[in-house]
Amino acid sequence: MIKFFLGIVVGIGLVLLASYLFMTRGGVFMGTDTKPLPLEETIAGAAITASIGKSADDPSPLPADEANLLAGAVIYTGACVGCHGRLDQASSGAKGFYPVPPHLLPPGEGVTDDPVGAIHWVVKNGVRFSAMPSFNHKLSDSEIWQVSLLLRNADKLPASVRDSLPQPQKQ
Repeated sequence: MIKFFLGIVVGIGLVLLASYLFMTRGGVFMGTDTKPLPLEETIAGAAITASIGKSADDPSPLPADEANLLAGAVIYTGACVGCHGRLDQASSGAKGFYPVPPHLLPPGEGVTDDPVGAIHWVVKNGVRFSAMPSFNHKLSDSEIWQVSLLLRNADKLPASVRDSLPQPQKQ
C-alpha cells in the first residue's frame, strides 16, 4: 500500500516538474498576440467569479437616476474611456492589452447583463493578470457605484446621459 501512495506522489511530482520545465524553458510564448492556453479563459473566468462571490448580489445604495448616471458618465470619461472606448466606438489604445479590455458602451453588450454588485466589485478591486486596475484608492465608494450604475444601464441611458458621454472620434 505504501508503494502505491509513493507512486502517486512521485507521479504528481513528475507532472509538476515537467510542467515547470515546459513553462520556464520557453515552451509557452507569453506575448499578447497568441491564443490563450488550453483552459486559460475557463480557469481565469472561474477565479474571477469565485472572487466576486456574494458581492454580485450587493444592491447599489444609490438609485439609477439621471443625476447618478450623469455623475457616472463624468467618471467614465475621466477614468475608463481610454481602455474601454467611447460611445459606439471601441478603444484603439487598448488593442495591445491581453486580455483586450471589453467595450462597455453601446452598441456592444458590455456588462449590462452583469449584476451591479459584480461590476462594483471589479471597478473597486480590479482584475489580477489583466490591465484592469483597482479604483479603490482613486474613487470614493459612491463614485464607484455611480460608474457601476452607468455601465449596468448603458443600453438604456437617457438622452442627456448619452449626450454627456464621449462621442466617437472621426477617423
